[in-house]
Amino acid sequence: MAVLLCLVAFLSVSFAAPSVPDPLTPKQRKWLEARKGRLTLAFEPNWPPASFFGDEGQVQGIAPEYISLIEKKLGFEFTRVRYATWAEILQAGYRGEVDVIPTIARLPSREQHLAFTRTYFQVPTTIVTGPETTGGINLEGLVGKRVCVLKGSVDHEILSRKYPGIVVDPVDYTLEGLLKVDRREAEGLVSDVASTSYLIEKHGLVRLQTLGYTHYSYEICMGISRQHPMLVEIMNRGLSLISPEEKRDIFKKWLYLKTHPVYRDPSFRTYAIGLVVCLVGAVLGGFFVWNRSLRHAVDRATRLSRRAEESLRAQASELEGARQRVARANLELTQVFNASIPMLIIDRRFRLLRMNSTFSELFGEDASLAVGKHCYEVIRSDMCRTNACPLVQALSGVTPVRGESLFSTASREGIPCMVAANPLTDRDGRLLGIVDSFIDISRLFQAEEEKELLRAQLRNSQKMEALGTLAGGIAHDFNNILSPIIGYAEMTQLSLPPDSREAENMTGIIKASQRARDLVRRILTLSRRHQSELKPVHVQAVVQEALTLLRSTLPSTIGIRERLHAEGRLIFGDPTHVHQVIMNLGTNAYHAMEGMGGGTLEVALEAVSMNEKESPFPGNPSGSCLRLVVKDSGVGMDAASRDRIFDPYFTTKEEGKGTGLGLSVVHGIVRECGGTITVDSEPGKGSTFTLCFLEVEGEAVLPEPVSTEAPPRGRETVLVVDDDEELAFLLKRMLRRAGYRVSVFTESKKALDHYRASRGNYDIVVSDMTMPGMTGMALTREIKAMTPGIPVILCTGYNDRRARQAAETIGVRTFLMKPVEMHTLLTAVRQELDAGDEAWTPSKSG
Repeated sequence: MAVLLCLVAFLSVSFAAPSVPDPLTPKQRKWLEARKGRLTLAFEPNWPPASFFGDEGQVQGIAPEYISLIEKKLGFEFTRVRYATWAEILQAGYRGEVDVIPTIARLPSREQHLAFTRTYFQVPTTIVTGPETTGGINLEGLVGKRVCVLKGSVDHEILSRKYPGIVVDPVDYTLEGLLKVDRREAEGLVSDVASTSYLIEKHGLVRLQTLGYTHYSYEICMGISRQHPMLVEIMNRGLSLISPEEKRDIFKKWLYLKTHPVYRDPSFRTYAIGLVVCLVGAVLGGFFVWNRSLRHAVDRATRLSRRAEESLRAQASELEGARQRVARANLELTQVFNASIPMLIIDRRFRLLRMNSTFSELFGEDASLAVGKHCYEVIRSDMCRTNACPLVQALSGVTPVRGESLFSTASREGIPCMVAANPLTDRDGRLLGIVDSFIDISRLFQAEEEKELLRAQLRNSQKMEALGTLAGGIAHDFNNILSPIIGYAEMTQLSLPPDSREAENMTGIIKASQRARDLVRRILTLSRRHQSELKPVHVQAVVQEALTLLRSTLPSTIGIRERLHAEGRLIFGDPTHVHQVIMNLGTNAYHAMEGMGGGTLEVALEAVSMNEKESPFPGNPSGSCLRLVVKDSGVGMDAASRDRIFDPYFTTKEEGKGTGLGLSVVHGIVRECGGTITVDSEPGKGSTFTLCFLEVEGEAVLPEPVSTEAPPRGRETVLVVDDDEELAFLLKRMLRRAGYRVSVFTESKKALDHYRASRGNYDIVVSDMTMPGMTGMALTREIKAMTPGIPVILCTGYNDRRARQAAETIGVRTFLMKPVEMHTLLTAVRQELDAGDEAWTPSKSG
């Protein structure tokens, strides 16, 4: 038995009908599910056949049939609430107590409280009278008479407003009004033809007759509470799902139309008999007259027909020409209308009369489907149905103004446009509607966004420039601090036995100071105050040093795997910059893996050979290159991020993590070294950065070893100028220790005055480059003007090529980078003094 049940269950699942696609969008379905059992609906209690309650209390009619079909097709149900009269339902809808009123006509006064679906059926209105009324009748014929209307209905509002001469008698139910007319308590009733014909047929009110129709009809919509704009879209969708056959069945079931035959009217019969008698008499009299005048008439008709034929031919020719001119003008007008900017023509009732092709192309709307709808059903914006709407302004007597807004249609969303409205009037100046013209300003919006992006980049650039200036100032001051440390350590080392522990300690101090010096140069490079010098570099050693630093800074959750197989191979670059590339890529990989709880950073370096087709370098050179691969197991990037990953200030990190410059700096350094960089990444699969550098021949430039030999000595006279008093005193002690006579000044202008007064007493000048009041360059220029051949050594904290070139033009050959080591200083002074210059006669102090 259990096996049989399993088999039945399997077959029922296997052969289940395929699921029907949901007619609603996911957003609409989610909205409905969130309000399941809470959406209310109230049917008109006594308006047959549109909506009424039967003898057993069950709601019946056209509207309930429509609602049942919508609930079935959309798969949800409303909660029915019941009110005694139509007026109570209307007021409940205004107060938001009822979400849906299925049978309601759209009126401007009601649109202030309710939203409306599209019209789903129309019912003309009729005039019902008693048997004492004869002949046709219209609303003007009811003036001065007592006429029943349904309380709160369209008829009630129109008759009260437009026909004040009619004595309006409001009733709660249409049947009540029919009975009043039947009992001669009222002289007529104005209501829709469907309910009146249905009630007359059902209740056997055979004495009542339908003798006329009004000039308007009911356009029945569904009124929706303005609290639920989404429900309007859902109900319109439900109405669109009802097939024509289903609509025909509904109307065939509920509509009975029976009017009073005109031939039963006694006055009509009297009129017909009199007409027949007159016709017979006229025919007999005319026969005799006709017989006598026939010959004359024939002759006259023949002449007239000839003239008429000629005239008709001329008129026909003229009409054909006029028709062709009108057709040509209409064609030209249509072409101009369609070739102009997007344009709509809207009537006083907000209905769309015409749409040109440029509007259709811009907003993706089909003109044949949109014409006849309300304009706010076709195109939506914040100004629709507000005081900013051009048509509302025109109807209020205000000249419409231009405005800007985001416009949306069923096919396009959020198109920024400038809209201008021109009133459309007839020859008498009466307003017929407006002509709305639209100008797409998407490019202006895009230009504004690009301008704002450029402003942000400028602000970031200024911020980085300010940070660079601050870094340069800090580095300059730090150099001045390092100079005494290195200088005093060197002088102390020279005073100690070479093999002593104290001498080794001094060597350690000097090496640590040199590393600090290199750190300062990195800061200056970041601030663009220091220009790097490209030279052969052992790239594997730099990579190993950077990975050692990364291991000490990254958390233990990040594993580092290295495969380095390029020992002894060289590239052309700057060791500091190569070190920065590894640090930036490693830090970027850490940020990519941080949110995943950890990961693995893989770094591979190897030498590869390449031919011209495989070469990634410009010009396709062949040979050997070094390939550096940095790979992480982080979150990865999509295509849009990959395309912009090297843009300055672009970052995918959250606020406070990264400036958007890390990979941009990497890209710049790689290109400066003549290399290439590519990235391969997908979301969830990590990122791989591949860097290629051309391999070069030669020897790597090694750091200068700490010298323990005695520096060269001399007995010449030296002028030292530096605005830092501590550094000037240190240079003085270094030079005096080597045997030189030294004069020190901390102000460049005083030093110049002293030199001018004691011209010829100095053999060499050692000056700082950057000083207040007068720079070292200006001081050198003045000294060289007085004594062109005197050697000058300039000390600077910045490796600025342009400053060097400017100094070389005035005869400066030697630059010393701060912090200045004693051995470097004394060697440079000795070389300058020994180089000699024919134009310079040294002082006799040497």
